[in-house]
Amino acid sequence: MLSLGLGIGANTAIFSMLNQILLSSLAVDKPEELALVTTPGAPKSGSVSNNESGDSDYVFSYPGFRELERQPRDLAEVAAFRDTGANLAYGNQTVAGSVMYVSGGYFRVLRVNAVVGRTIAPEDDRGAGNPVAVLGYSYWQTKLGGQIGALNQPMRIAGQIFTIVGVAPKGFHGTTLGEQPDVFVPLATKTLLSPDWKGATRQNDYWLYLVARLKPGVSRAQAAGPMNSVYRGIVEEQGKASQFDKEGLNRLRASKLTLIEGRQGHSEIRDAGRTPLFILLASTAMVLLIAMANAANLLLARSAERRKELAIRAALGASRGEIAWQMLSEALLLAAAGGVAGVVLSSLTLKMMISQVVNSGAPADFLTTELQWPVLFYALGVSFVTGMIFGLYPAWEAARAAPAGVLNQESGHASSARGAARVRKALVCAQVTVSAILLVPTGLFLKSLVNLMHTDLGVRTENLVTFRLAPELNGYKPDQSRALFERAESEMAAIPGVSGVAAAMVPLIGDSTWMSTLTVEGFQPGAKRDTNSCLNEIGAGFLGKMGIPLVMGREFTERDNLAGPKVAIVNEQFAKDFFGGQSPLGRKFAVGWGPKAIPDIEIVGVVKNSHYRAVKEKPLRVYYTPWRQDKGAGEMSFYLRSTLPADRVMAQVRRVARSLDPGLPADELRTMEDQVRRNIFIDRLVLNLSATFAGLATALAMLGLYGVMAHSVVRRTREIGIRMALGAAPGGIQGMVMREMLWILAIGLGIGIPAALALAQLAKSQLFGVNSYDPVVVAAASLALALAAVAAGYLPAARAARVNAIEALRYE
Repeated sequence: MLSLGLGIGANTAIFSMLNQILLSSLAVDKPEELALVTTPGAPKSGSVSNNESGDSDYVFSYPGFRELERQPRDLAEVAAFRDTGANLAYGNQTVAGSVMYVSGGYFRVLRVNAVVGRTIAPEDDRGAGNPVAVLGYSYWQTKLGGQIGALNQPMRIAGQIFTIVGVAPKGFHGTTLGEQPDVFVPLATKTLLSPDWKGATRQNDYWLYLVARLKPGVSRAQAAGPMNSVYRGIVEEQGKASQFDKEGLNRLRASKLTLIEGRQGHSEIRDAGRTPLFILLASTAMVLLIAMANAANLLLARSAERRKELAIRAALGASRGEIAWQMLSEALLLAAAGGVAGVVLSSLTLKMMISQVVNSGAPADFLTTELQWPVLFYALGVSFVTGMIFGLYPAWEAARAAPAGVLNQESGHASSARGAARVRKALVCAQVTVSAILLVPTGLFLKSLVNLMHTDLGVRTENLVTFRLAPELNGYKPDQSRALFERAESEMAAIPGVSGVAAAMVPLIGDSTWMSTLTVEGFQPGAKRDTNSCLNEIGAGFLGKMGIPLVMGREFTERDNLAGPKVAIVNEQFAKDFFGGQSPLGRKFAVGWGPKAIPDIEIVGVVKNSHYRAVKEKPLRVYYTPWRQDKGAGEMSFYLRSTLPADRVMAQVRRVARSLDPGLPADELRTMEDQVRRNIFIDRLVLNLSATFAGLATALAMLGLYGVMAHSVVRRTREIGIRMALGAAPGGIQGMVMREMLWILAIGLGIGIPAALALAQLAKSQLFGVNSYDPVVVAAASLALALAAVAAGYLPAARAARVNAIEALRYE
């Protein structure tokens, strides 16, 4: 029962994660009527901002959405949304939170009603917008204590006063898996929260996600027809505002607006988690196969011991069907008990997995440790199928024995059941095979993770603490933010033991991307030669303090400010893509496109490539500009290098941050090593779980091997006694048993290793710097299995060597 419980529990826990991430629908009424609005293949030139909700095909401009919003609602109704960060203040409490801009029809399209008060209405989303807020249920409960009295009370969002008008229902987290908005505000209030935002009239500023609800009986293709009529006019406006050659313009005009299934909403988490979850589900399925083989082996051994009892039952009139059903019902009863144990173990396993996700810093608020009904039905189904599979052959084997033959034997021992013994050995061979199939990928994941942890990021991460200040989320004006950053740099540098302070707009290895389209002096863009580049705004001396080597030119200094000429430093990939083998020093470029984009930013330095947003990425083209030359700098990541313990440095950082502004939290405070570990949390999670399941599978397989060898020794006790009576030495008897075990191991490895290498090809996307056929990993997995098998076979072999010949000859 424990063996089955481990197998069923592991399967159920992984299926629960898979159900929540890959299979579950949005917590709204009739989610099957929802559709996501996308423009597959449409080129986009300008400002493109997309987050974990999907790629650039999913984002639209503000005026483009407003045009689509005004279309007739006969077939479908469209709503828009986008999340952002903001500091939220209610009473005397200020926290860094998540705000979601939603159009006036958002809650109506999703058919979501407030649990308290009301939701955002269309009239709230007109003109400059009505400053009202709908709280997320979790924020309302955890930060406001679920107070009904919070309704119609003011709260500050990024320093602006909003009135709380309602609370979203429990379990509703918007339409993007992994997000959990604290507050929903009208889309039109974007200009209030971001006064410098100019995207209200820009057709080439893409940042909004769209969701539509189809009318009953209307297909997605039917609803897309009228929307494409409106989209044609939007495309023409986008073409005028964008920098496209003739080919790019033709591609834009040929693009179509498409509606795709929206039952599950937007999510990149789903795409990123699909392969790891299926790998883990396959791993747990193999663990269950081994558990079933163990159960079948135990039932075969039991039926062998009960041959005389079953023969007497048959002689007294029991039919073969009745005997088979008796054995099968016992197997199903064991499986049911194993299922109960599995549900308990799956709950513990699920809590452990979610805890690992939470500790990694990944979004996990949408995950629950509760086993939902689909998961419980899955566990019930797995238990039933398991009982049928491992119980069928033992039942058939017990029923087919001839009563007269069994009763005429000297005893009912298993010594005559040679066919069943061969089946048991075959099952153990299969267990060894499955263990090899699990151990080899686990070794590959381990080597991949080691490679990731030792990847040269182009940045020195040791003794480095990072945190983020976002004064614009508190309503600071740009000049106030710039002054705060200046103070933060100087006061953080004064902390005892700190040897250097660096600042950057985009956090390093933080899964954040800031891109822009450039006009580069002497470079001709085309359909296959885009001018998009990642960028970062950094402080004086940032590159040297972070350990990014300078190849040529100079670093930024504090004189590179608004009063000085515009300058930039580019990485080697940027220089290669735009200038080939020529020196980029002194060359110029402009941010933007079109006739008004005159190159005025001079390249003054070139640095080595370094990882920008992720550990697992190819070199990206990146250019750096001084943050002191940005009039609108509103948030900044700081990096402190110190040989002091990280906890002491962090305590001083919190103290200094409070002295700067008690209402401005030092967000994302952690070591840089922790930041890197968070960036590869999926790899670490897959390794931890696959190693756990592979270890469990190997332990179960070796338990099965031990059982088979021990039962074989018992079955052959008389034979061993005769051999010893004829002069066989104990060492020879022990070697005979071990050779039998080694044959089982060799056959299992002979099948398992090629199968493991073939299946490892499916996990190539999860590997980093390691081949799926790595010989070192294969050798290590084979050695681990061999050592475990020798340990499992040693005790039965030693027991066989101690058999007393006289007692053995009297055994039966």
